[in-house]
Amino acid sequence: MKVNPKQKKENLFFYNNLMLIVAIFCAVCFVTYFTVEGETIAKRTYSLDEGSTYGPIVVKKGQSKLCKIRSSMYGDNQNIYFSGEVLDEDKETLYEFGKDLWHESGYDSEGYWSESDRNMEARLAFTEPGTYYIQFHTDVNMMNNISLEIIVKKGSGIPHMMMGTYLILIVIFLFVIMNRKWVGENLEKLNEVLEEMSDD
Repeated sequence: MKVNPKQKKENLFFYNNLMLIVAIFCAVCFVTYFTVEGETIAKRTYSLDEGSTYGPIVVKKGQSKLCKIRSSMYGDNQNIYFSGEVLDEDKETLYEFGKDLWHESGYDSEGYWSESDRNMEARLAFTEPGTYYIQFHTDVNMMNNISLEIIVKKGSGIPHMMMGTYLILIVIFLFVIMNRKWVGENLEKLNEVLEEMSDD
């Protein structure tokens, strides 16, 4: 069946506008990821021993919780790999996270110098019902040199980010398929411009 060019153009206009609306919704999802903060239900600063476990973090059906972990290293001229393991209710490891915390200093021809990366922040989202724990370690048994602040909040913006990411990928795919002629023409123009720039 032959498609009316006018009808085809109108359909393309409709679907492009629909994809634009979805793209705006995706942008809102990304914004809420950074701005949505639930009620703080626990906040405390710790000086923990090696292998100490924080928890339980209990997530009921229909709930989600966000755990923010801020760590700081004390002491000079040392390197500590600080890590955490998220455990399930049977204390089995679900996943791990970590970072090298370090400080270096000394003297050279210009005098005293100092460089460091002492801090780490992790955001852990618990979106599935269950009971969770977090166990902390260092690679050199120097947990006494680490200060921890743990904040647990109701709700999490991470599902918003995941939804926005999935939808924007679908929108990009559909846009390229439905506008492949326009995309092809502009890619050719871009390629010509890049060739001219390389010749110069």
